[in-house]
Amino acid sequence: MFHAIVSAEPLPGFRLRLTYEDGRIVEADFKPVIARGGVFEPMSRPEVFDQVKIGEHGRYIEWPGELDFCADALRENDVYADMATTAAH
Repeated sequence: MFHAIVSAEPLPGFRLRLTYEDGRIVEADFKPVIARGGVFEPMSRPEVFDQVKIGEHGRYIEWPGELDFCADALRENDVYADMATTAAH
């Protein structure tokens, strides 16, 4: 099943609160991803991290520099196993 993000709210500590079309809320911690460096290094600056946007049809979130993450993977917490995510209903 495909899920769409309707809201992406930056939180302190390089976390995002993602709200999906069905009301599910996922908080994703991007610190482990940012720690990898490389293409993720720009996200380590709060002024860049806070520029997160929802992609076409809510299917992904994105940052400047063509960084994007799939809505389904973030929700399911499988693809980004090193990201701490919690869900609340």
